[in-house]
Amino acid sequence: MMTTLLMSGIAACGTGALFAILLAKPLYGTLGDACRTGRSATFWTAYSTAMMVLAPAIGVLFMAAYPSRGLPMEVVFSRSLLFGLVCLIIALLVIGRVMGRSAFRQLDAELGASQAAALPKEQ
Repeated sequence: MMTTLLMSGIAACGTGALFAILLAKPLYGTLGDACRTGRSATFWTAYSTAMMVLAPAIGVLFMAAYPSRGLPMEVVFSRSLLFGLVCLIIALLVIGRVMGRSAFRQLDAELGASQAAALPKEQ
């Protein structure tokens, strides 16, 4: 049982780590545009990366809390892996929603500034 949960935890966290590696550079670039300083962009990139790895681990640990006596190991593995990956998807959706809101706020500010600059000035 513990071996199965350990294997599913490694698989789920490995998938989260793969996503974190693939998204690290674009995420940092996007956060660099949204954040005022490079230090805050670095922090939020590290935080998002950690969430992509920790969310699947939390999902697998949550499944470990439920008794699975009598179930075949394949079922325990697939359920805990599935729940870990669902938690990864939720983490990615939350990160995307927050990043999207930030991008839209920044776009609105830029559009407002360009429209204000385009208006004729009153004398």
